[in-house]
Amino acid sequence: MQNNREYNIKLFDYYGDLLTDHQIEILNDYLNEDLSMNEISENYNISKSAVQDLIKRTMNQLNNYENKLKLIENDSKLDNILVSMANENNALLNKYIKKIQKIK
Repeated sequence: MQNNREYNIKLFDYYGDLLTDHQIEILNDYLNEDLSMNEISENYNISKSAVQDLIKRTMNQLNNYENKLKLIENDSKLDNILVSMANENNALLNKYIKKIQKIK
């Protein structure tokens, strides 16, 4: 099972484009640049509590998107199916697996 940080990064990767520019900047700094909340608050000249609140609200928003759209869940299910198919050593299946992987 993934830890929260990995899952939060995945949420951001899948649904980040649905956020405001400000939310994207803060979450990118926090998740991808691994900046502390103190560093982010100094960089944007806002309070640490404002950073904490924005991150919490935004992560809730991303979780709501996943709860409704299930893109991560369905992608994971699809990956499991592809792995099972690949284990069959069937040339035709492998051909279709490669086609599906190009789409993903």
